[in-house]
Amino acid sequence: MSEEEPPANVNRRQFALNAVSSYANLILGVILGLLVTRVLLRHLGPGAFGLWVVLVNMVAYLGLLDAGVSTAAVQRVARLSALGDNEGLANLLRTASAFFAVSGFLAVAIVVVVAPFVSSIVHLGDVSGTVAGPTLIILGVAMATRFLASVPAAVLFGSGRSDRQAQIGLATMVVTQVAQVVVVLAGGGLVGLGAATLAGVVFGYVVSFVVVRSMGDGAFRGGHFDRAVLGDLLRFGSRNMVVAVGGTISYSLDTVIIGIILPVAQVAPYDVALSTANLTRNLTTQGTDLLMPTYAHLAATEDPTRQARLFNRSVLGGLTIAAPIIIALAAFGQDILTLWLGNVPPKTYPIMIALGLVIMLQLPGHQCFVYLTGIGRNQILVRLALVSAAINFAGSIAFTYWLGPIGPAIGSLPAVVVFDFIVLPAVVARYLSMPIGRYVRDALLPVLPVAAAGGLVAIGLLELFPAQSGASVLQAGVRAVLCASASVGAAWGVALVMLGRLEPEIQASLIARLRRGRSAG
Repeated sequence: MSEEEPPANVNRRQFALNAVSSYANLILGVILGLLVTRVLLRHLGPGAFGLWVVLVNMVAYLGLLDAGVSTAAVQRVARLSALGDNEGLANLLRTASAFFAVSGFLAVAIVVVVAPFVSSIVHLGDVSGTVAGPTLIILGVAMATRFLASVPAAVLFGSGRSDRQAQIGLATMVVTQVAQVVVVLAGGGLVGLGAATLAGVVFGYVVSFVVVRSMGDGAFRGGHFDRAVLGDLLRFGSRNMVVAVGGTISYSLDTVIIGIILPVAQVAPYDVALSTANLTRNLTTQGTDLLMPTYAHLAATEDPTRQARLFNRSVLGGLTIAAPIIIALAAFGQDILTLWLGNVPPKTYPIMIALGLVIMLQLPGHQCFVYLTGIGRNQILVRLALVSAAINFAGSIAFTYWLGPIGPAIGSLPAVVVFDFIVLPAVVARYLSMPIGRYVRDALLPVLPVAAAGGLVAIGLLELFPAQSGASVLQAGVRAVLCASASVGAAWGVALVMLGRLEPEIQASLIARLRRGRSAG
């Protein structure tokens, strides 16, 4: 491969294509998700919808059977691709496939055992529990299929072809969510909803498998099961698994905690608010998550300078995107929720703001996870994840008892501030031999004027276009969306202006290219 055409993981044009594809997938997914959530909430009702959310989250815990191997496989694919070790890559994929086949079998066995007892575990209120068990089993089979799909996904992500992965994900999402809407409108209930989900997962697995098998490199065919490779995956993956357990305890258990302590209908406002928080998280991390195989590649080729630059930019970029969105939601969120859902579950708005704050403060820690996992130095994450999870779990339970469904969000704040916002960035700065002052100067301080711009514009718009008591839901919602968009747009405009000042080498590069173009002319 020539110097003019570097490998996909460090090819800027390929990275840009990956990022554009991922964000296109995200935007279309958000649009579909908004529509599907509205349909499900309206036709199932808050109780059945809350039960569906709890069942989905219960099955999500089976993802721990992954044992961190999927992330380890991505890191190993990126490293082996950088070194050109096709034989090692083929053995890796064969070994990972065997492991995930066992994980899928265990997932199905567990849900079959647990299904008869779901009705006694969850606080159902006035919701019938007869469909809970069958739905859980169907979702368990879907999880088993996702395990098998982890291997082709690792190939695409680790080899720098996230654009194909995003295209497959978009097709899968469309098939799944269209099937879900059709089933619910036809009266299929939770069982039909689970069957539609399973059909979408199977579709995605088949397409991804075919795409990977059609890739021209013979390294994606053949190979043999290797115990040494499995041991390596499990050693690296076990640390990822501990981190995943910590994340599960800290965040994914929130809906189950609410469903056990409070009536299951109280899960609905939290899940709706979580949808907006996840949108913010995805907007801020969709592009930077693609850096994990890049970090692995740069670690293999020993380029710490570029690692440090990418890390600081990823933290700055995430916070710059997130802060104006959260400010706009705080100012105009209630009307936006009403426009989206019609009947907004009580307490959704304050939960949305609290979760948005949690997501924003968590972003530096997320970028630390991407970096440390990419370079294969995730040991420190294990210790911190367990301590953070214990604090988070205890706080979520206590505040749910005291404050209701907003409790898990409030309970998450102390651990997020200490570990994700302060401790982990300091650890990464040490790994990069970078003064913490440089991290603060390059990654945090530039966010302040961006957030200030968004806040000032939001305040001004609230004064210029106050809410009118006689306005319809549509009028109030459209006003809120336009004002929120103006606030976010103004903040991002300031960010673009600052980017030009913070990146003089980009300006110099553009000027040099223009001069070369004139000379050539």
